[in-house]
Amino acid sequence: MRRKGRKIMTLKKISKADVLELLECCAKTWKTYVPLETEGKDILFSLLPTSGSELKEALGKVNLNDERVIISPKDIFFPQLDDMFYFDKDKIKENVEPPAKKLIFGVKPCDAKAINFVDEFFKRNFEDIYYLSRTKDRLIVVIGCITPPRPDACFCTSAKTGPFANDGYDLQLVDIGDEYLVEVGSSEGENFINSYSDFFKDAQEEKLVKAQVVKSQAAKNVKLKVDFQKALEIMKGNKDLEENYKRISERCIYCGGCVYVCPTCTCFNVFDEKKDGNGIRRKNWDACVFEGYTREASGHNPRDKKVQRTARRYEHKLKYDHSVTGSSGCTACGRCLTSCPVEIGMSKFIQEITEDKKGA
Repeated sequence: MRRKGRKIMTLKKISKADVLELLECCAKTWKTYVPLETEGKDILFSLLPTSGSELKEALGKVNLNDERVIISPKDIFFPQLDDMFYFDKDKIKENVEPPAKKLIFGVKPCDAKAINFVDEFFKRNFEDIYYLSRTKDRLIVVIGCITPPRPDACFCTSAKTGPFANDGYDLQLVDIGDEYLVEVGSSEGENFINSYSDFFKDAQEEKLVKAQVVKSQAAKNVKLKVDFQKALEIMKGNKDLEENYKRISERCIYCGGCVYVCPTCTCFNVFDEKKDGNGIRRKNWDACVFEGYTREASGHNPRDKKVQRTARRYEHKLKYDHSVTGSSGCTACGRCLTSCPVEIGMSKFIQEITEDKKGA
């Protein structure tokens, strides 16, 4: 599980030319997940093969640039369809993942924030053994964004979730040209560097200065600005937003695209598939924007109107999550906007309510 410790001031660097060789070495002993280009040019976090020609081919598709990763690495720990347990008449066999070292390499800061957020959800009221079994012995390597992957949708500087992480990672890489400066965020990260010391070299003080310049410029490269804090205050203050919700609900086609790409959405359904006394209990992603999500066994639905389900999504991210955890459920990644066929996204909603409520 995540360690949210202090930043360890170990100054290291790694040549970009050595990164693929490092990943090749790691794939032999770690379950190594990296952003890979698919045949359709989409970029998805995928598991590297352990050896041979398949590994070499996969390494050729690794993309660590500031490109759009369609789905966050959330699904490594919370898959879209998850077998919970198998049953055979009176016998039940839990499908709990055995311990395995996992390396998640190339995570963006907003997605690292989201992983930590989802971790807390799955152990808040009870410990979800299926999810938490996948988070053991995990190491997260963040690569900060120099330019926003979604220029018209990313607003991480407004939400203070990027373009570089301040905590919540094991290692963070800062692009300083032909090299990455390596920031160590945990003792596990430091142990990783020691284990692969051939790849990591000591960095001089001027590399740190250069990294600070890079970070400053990266923040300036994020052009979309919203009044995120004002939005949180409006939501907390229970301002009347009925007209805002109504306008959005009239446009929304309830396709679910926004919630399926959101790195912090945790709504799920549980169902059984069975035949002749044998079967599987499964968990699958669901969404509060769908009418069936809140429908009760009696047939009654407490959120039978579209406007109610619209309100639920925004109130969840900007009000309830913040009141319970102290953090918003929105990490400002911009995926909801880029996936929406009618151009509704969290940033659009924030802009609308903060402009409507100016001086309120």
